Amino acid sequence: MVFLGLLALLPAAGAQAGSVDPGMLLAGGVDQFNGPMASAEFYDFKTLAWTCGFLGGVNAATGACANTLAQARFFASVAPLTSHEVLIAGGNNVGTTCLNSAAIYNPSTGKFTATGSMTDAHCFAHTTTVLSNGYVLITGGEDQTGNFVNTADMYDPSTGKFDCSGLGGVSASTSYCQDTMTDVRFLHTATLLQNGNVLIAGGNDGSIVNTAEVYVWASGFTATGNMTDSRENHTATLLSNGNVLIAGGLDASGVVQQSAELYSAGTFTATGSMTHPRYLHTATRLNSGKILITGGEDGTGTVLATAEVYSAGTFTAVGNMTTARALHTAVLITSGPNKGYVLIAGGIDNNGNTLKSAELFNPNKGTFSATGSMQVGRSSQDGTALP
Repeated sequence: MVFLGLLALLPAAGAQAGSVDPGMLLAGGVDQFNGPMASAEFYDFKTLAWTCGFLGGVNAATGACANTLAQARFFASVAPLTSHEVLIAGGNNVGTTCLNSAAIYNPSTGKFTATGSMTDAHCFAHTTTVLSNGYVLITGGEDQTGNFVNTADMYDPSTGKFDCSGLGGVSASTSYCQDTMTDVRFLHTATLLQNGNVLIAGGNDGSIVNTAEVYVWASGFTATGNMTDSRENHTATLLSNGNVLIAGGLDASGVVQQSAELYSAGTFTATGSMTHPRYLHTATRLNSGKILITGGEDGTGTVLATAEVYSAGTFTAVGNMTTARALHTAVLITSGPNKGYVLIAGGIDNNGNTLKSAELFNPNKGTFSATGSMQVGRSSQDGTALP
């Protein structure tokens, strides 16, 4: 089972309210016992260190940062808002308890507060996309009955509530948003395109699919061309030229994929294959426009330390990570002394241990080096950048 945590990049609240040191907020997720977590952590891009200084200091009883979510969550989603606040939505609590509630992280206070609840529950394996107009689109996943869904939801940051204004209004028959996806989806991807539309690809509707669709504001969801392979737990990354690179994942036969493909204007075409089959990996666009692929798990169940870079149809191996990782986080550092590097944190290793360690990828040398450890180990963080 895939365990998802929460991650966002943002200007952080430092020890003093109003501080804007940029870094990475990590909140919730799964601990070493596969239990939900309410704690949060911060990596400072300026000092290149993990700190609880802006999150109430260290809790002496737990060893984690003191300021926490009101509800422990895993399989939740995160979105950095244009206000520099962070929306944390849905997920699971203990066992199969499904949450439709949401919270806001305020970088000025370092605290989390409740906000409006979703119209539908999206427990886990759903996607969250910040649209060009600042609204947040949430699609698919699993609901409170354990079913995979084709429903979508929308968060309006101006009101702090979820509504259906960009999704055809509320359905009289379901009380959910009227506009739904063309297919049920779970473990799919959603990618904001340069034209402001959202590409939604693959996932599982009871079996792993190769279908894809596009969301257009106020017009809803429309099917687009099929992928060259069925995929779930793959990555989808916007390229500098506006195309989308889709790589790896599991296919409908349960085979871990080495193949990759490109989406452009409604059409998917095969591109070069990765150096290793991978799923549960990460893909991060570098400032050069190249895509860094790290870790994951191969078809033998081995967690990988290998990494590679995609450019112009070709994948090329780079140096290995310091630690084999799957279900980890990889985020581009946007400022500070290591601007342009990639921060890689947490995940699980080959023994199933949840990792506290983190490391940096140097794009100039193609090498990885350690960069301290988190307060507590956690796996399966999802990442996104805040302007």
